[in-house]
Amino acid sequence: MTSPPYPPDTRAKGWRFELDHERVRQSDTWALAPREMRPWLLMLWMVAWEQTPCGSLPDDDRLIAARLDMPIELFAPHRDVLLRGWWRAEDGRLYHDTLVERVREMMSVRGVDRARADARRNQFEKVRERDGHACVYCGNTKYLTLDHLVPLSRGGSNDE
Repeated sequence: MTSPPYPPDTRAKGWRFELDHERVRQSDTWALAPREMRPWLLMLWMVAWEQTPCGSLPDDDRLIAARLDMPIELFAPHRDVLLRGWWRAEDGRLYHDTLVERVREMMSVRGVDRARADARRNQFEKVRERDGHACVYCGNTKYLTLDHLVPLSRGGSNDE
């Protein structure tokens, strides 16, 4: 059995779920799905995106059907098509390579964003320490921003 592709606490937390319509329509699963099952396929991915960990499903047909608001009597005969491409990991959850790819992309972008925010915060703290935690123009000690310290509107920059 395969290890889970990312930590169990991975959540979307507002990250938008975007479908690659061309990729979906070109997939074998889409081609094999009866027309009336196609909306359920899309709903399955949206439900998985909201799960923790993000992009996974519980390995329980009744629970999956309930999350889809789909009668189990309708889910059961179409299970093979609906869950085509999903695989079970050691954590007992189902994953799909396409969703795993999307979650990893989200995690990578978040890591870059977090690094940028940390760098900006560190830079700002160095400037505050250098200037005694006060604006060099007005002496204010509250609501300081880099723009306030050296106004960008007056040709300042974000440099220390």
